[in-house]
Amino acid sequence: MKKTVKILTALLLTNMVAALPSSANTSIHINSNSLANLTWQDVAFSETVKTTLSEQQKQHLTLPFAGTESPIATYRIPANQGALQIEIVSPVGKDSVFVPSAIVLDSHFNVAATYPSSEFKFYEERGMQPNRYAAELKLTPAPNQNYIYLLVYTTQQDLAKSTMVPHPAKTYAKGTGKQPPALDDIEVKHSLNGQISVNVTNSDGTRFIGIPTNVFSSEKPSKTIATSAAPVVMDEKENVNKATAPIKAVPHSATAQNAPVTSNKAVEMPVDKDTEIYFNQAVTKALKAGDVNKAMNLVNEAEKLGLTSPRQIFLKHVSSK
Repeated sequence: MKKTVKILTALLLTNMVAALPSSANTSIHINSNSLANLTWQDVAFSETVKTTLSEQQKQHLTLPFAGTESPIATYRIPANQGALQIEIVSPVGKDSVFVPSAIVLDSHFNVAATYPSSEFKFYEERGMQPNRYAAELKLTPAPNQNYIYLLVYTTQQDLAKSTMVPHPAKTYAKGTGKQPPALDDIEVKHSLNGQISVNVTNSDGTRFIGIPTNVFSSEKPSKTIATSAAPVVMDEKENVNKATAPIKAVPHSATAQNAPVTSNKAVEMPVDKDTEIYFNQAVTKALKAGDVNKAMNLVNEAEKLGLTSPRQIFLKHVSSK
């Protein structure tokens, strides 16, 4: 048993220094007044919300980061019910498709994560599902947030492209187990017109929304600086990247936490007690579920925040086995 504990401890330490792939760029700034004037659709759990988009709904606010005025789909998602899985789908129309990109904002409307169109995969028609672009976002809102926000748009770069979709006769042949006919695929133009479907369910993701980004930065500033919190986002496949500077709070926002900027050392300022409780509970829950890898990831991030209790919980649990 002691050998097992040593192995797990070694894995934990290895995980703490492992370099993970970079996350999507979050260097997008959106005027807070523009965000305040948007209408955010509420999305209930396990409910699919569909939004029809058209060229007549173009928004000027997307011009700086999308390169064009794009229609947008905007959603307000509960952030106080645990980890989330958000599925975004854009079906291919008869002769066009809206190719989505997405922005996730924390409760203060700070940009927390960006998902460029490259994160949305093309899926061929199958069963009741049409040809479509789709992506799944696994997010874990940090404490003290009632809502997070999702904004979907398209870019000038994507509008200049097209997608080749299988001829319907080929799709039908595949579905019936027959040899597909030798027919050319159909070129579908990318458009400002289309439809977005969003579905939110509970998940076990470890991509955090609302924890200060700066404490995870690998850069080494000349001194420790206290700044207002910008959100951080992370999951199993992606590491943390810098978030943008915070945007002025608007209605439905929660209290932001201040966090220091340091190099990859323990944080020199006290961490909010709710954050420590959150990590302790998350590590305990992961261990009870037998998910050691997730528990190690959580301990890793807690250590970067200067928290030691999550690691103690982890070691105590594995040593008791």
